[in-house]
Order: sequence, then C-alpha cells, then structure tokens
Amino acid sequence: GKRDTWKPALLTYETIEAAAERARERLVMKPERIEELEAVGRERALVLKTLVLTGLRSGELRSITVGQVYLNGPAPFIELEAADEKNRDGSDIQLRGDLAEDIRAWLRDRQATPVLRIDRSEPLPADSPLFYVPTGLRRILDRDLKAAGIPKRDDRGRTIDVHALRHTFGTMLSQGGVAPRTAQAAMRHSSIDLTMNVYTDP
Repeated sequence: GKRDTWKPALLTYETIEAAAERARERLVMKPERIEELEAVGRERALVLKTLVLTGLRSGELRSITVGQVYLNGPAPFIELEAADEKNRDGSDIQLRGDLAEDIRAWLRDRQATPVLRIDRSEPLPADSPLFYVPTGLRRILDRDLKAAGIPKRDDRGRTIDVHALRHTFGTMLSQGGVAPRTAQAAMRHSSIDLTMNVYTDP
C-alpha cells in the first residue's frame, strides 16, 4: 500500500523479509543494484551505531573524513575538528573495539568494492567522507522505524529520533558505571547538570 497507509503494528520481521525477498526477485537481472542497496543499508546501520556509541551529533559525524579516523593504535579514535564541533573546542572521540573493527571493515570494503567507493582512486583519499550522512536522516529514520514496525513513541511518551541516540549514549555511560565528570567529558557538555539531568535516563 501507499506509505501513508502503512500500519507499523501489523508489520513483522517475516513480512519485511518477504518484501525484501520479492524486491530481490524483481532485481534478479540487476545484481549491481542489489549490491548498491545492500551497501546503503550497511552504511546506514553503521552510521546509527556510530552515533549511539560515540555521542556524536549527526552534523559532526557528517563532517568526519577518512583522514580523521585513527584505527591502528591501542585506543582507536576519531578526531573531531573544532570548526565542526558544536562547542568549537575540537575533540578526540574514543571508539569501542567492535565499532573500530566495523569501521575498519567498512573502509577496507570501500577500497575493494566499486559500488562503495566515493572516489575511484586507491587508496581512499584522506578527505573522503567517512560516511554519507544525509541531511534528511531524521526523516529516513522515521521511515525505517515504520517499515520495521518499531513505534516512534513508547508507552512512557519517549520518542525515537536521531538526537535520542545521543541521550542513549549518555544513559549507557551511566549504566556502565562511568563517573559523572567523565561522562560529561565524553559528551562534551559545558555543564554536568546537562549530562546528568537531561541526557541520562535513570
């Protein structure tokens, strides 16, 4: 049916998988299109994972280039330049081990797979964007939630949107036993009150 008549509560994992399989059958003669769509999905999932595990804002992640990602040392990190950060200080954003490995695999595959490469030269230029983070990511997430049958608002009135991923990051820090002052630094807040009373859900 039309998008505005979808009923997310009726969608199940099985119906979504069946729809995806039908789409693959229609595209059976266009393997390059299937590869392109799967790459888009993989990148989108990695964008969301990066947002929720770093606390980066979507605009900040959009600014990150390949040359700002340091994956080979004992503590992988992303270098966020002052001009691209909300508070204009510049920061080193630490990466959890599994996220660093995912990004490493993503960059490796972008070099090897033509459909993933933004620039066809080898290796990827340092000024290539790490990810394509669309300016309409909020709308895209809403559409994906609807397709997956995930309610946008829960029974407590909490809403899922792109910025909510940053709130999730703050709450995960608290759940993990991170000291409030350290959490404030990780979130790059000027006030510990903002970290603990706005971005942390007990």
